[in-house]
Amino acid sequence: MTENMKYNNRTAAGLLALLLISGTITSCGDSSTAAPGADTAADTTDAVTDAVTAEQEADRLAELGDRDFTGQTYTVLDSNPNDAMHINIPGDTQTGELINDTLWSRDAFLEETYGITINYEQKTSGGAALLRASVMAGDRAYDLVFATAGGDMKTMTTQGVLANLCDMEHLSLDQKWWSSLMYDTLRFNDAMYFTTGDITPTMYQIAACTFVNTKLADDYDIECDFVAEVRNGTWTWDLVGELSKDIAQDLNQDGQWAYTDDLFGNIGCFSTYLIPGCAIDYVTLSEDGSSLSLAPITDRTVDAVEKLQRVFPQKSIKSSGNDFSNSAFKEDRALFLTHITESAAVHLRDMESDYLILPVAKHDAAQDGYRTGVNLWATAYVGVPATAADEKTGFITEAMAYWSYKNMRPIAFDLTYKAKTVRDERSVEMLDIVFDNLYCSFSDLYNFGGLNDVYWSILCSDEGIASAVEAISGKAEGAIKDFIETWGNTEQ
Repeated sequence: MTENMKYNNRTAAGLLALLLISGTITSCGDSSTAAPGADTAADTTDAVTDAVTAEQEADRLAELGDRDFTGQTYTVLDSNPNDAMHINIPGDTQTGELINDTLWSRDAFLEETYGITINYEQKTSGGAALLRASVMAGDRAYDLVFATAGGDMKTMTTQGVLANLCDMEHLSLDQKWWSSLMYDTLRFNDAMYFTTGDITPTMYQIAACTFVNTKLADDYDIECDFVAEVRNGTWTWDLVGELSKDIAQDLNQDGQWAYTDDLFGNIGCFSTYLIPGCAIDYVTLSEDGSSLSLAPITDRTVDAVEKLQRVFPQKSIKSSGNDFSNSAFKEDRALFLTHITESAAVHLRDMESDYLILPVAKHDAAQDGYRTGVNLWATAYVGVPATAADEKTGFITEAMAYWSYKNMRPIAFDLTYKAKTVRDERSVEMLDIVFDNLYCSFSDLYNFGGLNDVYWSILCSDEGIASAVEAISGKAEGAIKDFIETWGNTEQ
């Protein structure tokens, strides 16, 4: 496909805007066999109406104003080892698949409105090395990069490959179309090199959440308005523990716990998502963002850890792969599952029983809001190459992110999650809370001295956290010092 052909095709798509999505989705057939993202014509029409309304309310685009980038290109590198699962870029044609066609409509809108030509390059391996070589050669090959945080992004931040997003014109990193909590926690010395937001559809798959098996809740006569508890700020681990305390059973009476055989009150990942949900920090970032230190173990830290140890009483559980979700929870042998939203579309897609999706519980009702930990190994993180930190990149990136927030998020919720995986309209509201509070800290990324590992192992035991952290404190402090010295390294 030539550049002119691609531009003309997108221009045509832009004239029809999201109505093209409506026309193609219905060709996918019965919803029981449709591809992920496909749905009925009626639901699609409602979603398109919502999206058009959102576009009309595009306040941020009005603030950005008019620009004419005719003759210029905006090239995105999708460094994506799992491109079949983590879809961030459109294909060469519209396919009837919701996310693909919405991305097409987004790009058509941007190309028509601003005269820009949007190109994509995808690398399933070697993407970070390619970008690094380009930047070090001083080339302007790419304007934006999608990559993993746990692998590519955290490495590139110390190699001079990425631009400081805080210095870029037009980016409003504290707004909902970006992760506002990451803006608070991933800035150091006024520098931030990557984030996440609605600009990448994979963002919808990385968020920690708690699934509630509503069939089991009914079977055990659990009288709890879960959504009301979340709204009231009282969805806490104390409440979770109380609701689930009498559920677990060794069904085959073999004296061992196994996800494939037994019944559980609570299952899921440990410190990766539970500790962040309790607003417990492993390291302390000063208010002015100029210093980073090992966080002290407070009474609140001890209380949170002990509370989670009680709520997850089964410590040695026989497990293989993802059987905690695709076996125990899916087969109605777990009341609560704490994992990531991706599980809804992957492991629970054909689950027969209904479930509800909630934010991960808070430490207590006094905690200020919910926190959503994230999967760092999904291609859901966004950075700008150091050679592309100009007004054009900032403008188009912001416009792309905002359009996605106003148009793609409602469609992703209403068609993909609600119809296919969420099973309950109330979960749409709950997912807004989940995605508005995405959280990642420096300690989550860099595991200073094994801090993350210590918390994980303690939650899998009945041991105390204070002595465990003290044992590795010197190593952790050394790792923090090394991080400070390399953060924002501009040597190429």
